Amino acid sequence: MVVRSAIAGYLPRLLLAALVEWFGNGMFLAASAVYFVRVAGLSAQSVGFGFTLAGLTALGLAVPMGTLADRIGVQRALVVLNLWRAATMCGYLVVDGWWGFLLVTAAAVTGDQSMQPLTQALVGERVTQEMRSRVLAVHRTALNVGISIGGLAATIPLATGTLAAYQWMFGLAACTFVLAAILIAGLPPVARPVPVARPISGLRMLRDRRLLAFAGYDSLLALWLPIMYIAFPLWLISQSTVPAGAIGPLHAVNTVLCVLLQLPSSKLATDPRSAIRLYAAGPAFLALACLAFVATPLLPTTLLATAGFAVAIVLLTLGELCHVNASWTLSYALAPEAQRAQFLSGFGLGRISSTRVYGPILMTGVVLALGTAGWLGLMGLFVLAVGVPSKLARFIQRGSP
Repeated sequence: MVVRSAIAGYLPRLLLAALVEWFGNGMFLAASAVYFVRVAGLSAQSVGFGFTLAGLTALGLAVPMGTLADRIGVQRALVVLNLWRAATMCGYLVVDGWWGFLLVTAAAVTGDQSMQPLTQALVGERVTQEMRSRVLAVHRTALNVGISIGGLAATIPLATGTLAAYQWMFGLAACTFVLAAILIAGLPPVARPVPVARPISGLRMLRDRRLLAFAGYDSLLALWLPIMYIAFPLWLISQSTVPAGAIGPLHAVNTVLCVLLQLPSSKLATDPRSAIRLYAAGPAFLALACLAFVATPLLPTTLLATAGFAVAIVLLTLGELCHVNASWTLSYALAPEAQRAQFLSGFGLGRISSTRVYGPILMTGVVLALGTAGWLGLMGLFVLAVGVPSKLARFIQRGSP
């Protein structure tokens, strides 16, 4: 009863912050790739390379950000990060050319990629182990509602294609991050864990073989995100007759499914063993999604092609759900309480490297560049990955070697 009361004291405000923040982020994610290519005049390859360089910046700062959050408090760190992200959205309003894109994107990606592990750490401070996955599932449901509405709002700049419409989008996104910062700042305070006498250094932490193994596999499964937000929209506009305005509604298919299935699917990963099984199912769905993306441009009509893309998005979403639910349970199992933000940030290095470092360049420079062969190669990689979790299970059974 005490636990439920404590959750009720902060959860509504945290969920509202997630809804508002991801409305802005949803607009940006749905429309940014098309904006950079069609409006800003950058090539798909230069956009992918820019995101890769920005991701390297985020990768280098991930563990220091987690360490800093452990020292100053996770809540305070999240407030600062949201304000930082608002500033980067304003930055897109004034920059011009690839170098300006790179500078702002590096700052934006660093802020974005620090949010997830620190949000996990915030929940870990306030919720017992048994309730954490459920609370995170509810939080992600609110997040996906925000993305869904934001993706639909992105239909306006995508359909009109004007600079003014995209400027409106960036300004509105900045306002959502400011509001999210205000909401998080108003959360009730919580007693922080007493730090250990000798904090674990980032380099020592990254020698933990369990952490490296799980982060590496998590990196592969996290490729669903660059597929969703880079490969899919660029494949649609270059290889099919489906109009660009359909990208927002198709993204909404993903987020609506996540809203409906996030909480029920979280019950499939209540402990490390069940999470390992869910980890194995993820790449199977991702492989099927790649096959659907290959087949869709071959369909004879625009209506059938739109339906084909919707099927691919459904399969991609199932892979996403397997990934996020399994990673929550396993990352908490690896993280000691006194360095929770640091270890969760370390676990997130795999995700940053795939979504922001090699993922964008893989999508633009290999998958899209090779076309059908690129998609089939990616599908083969996911098929091979299905058997990896059974090998990772030994780290759970034996503990840290």
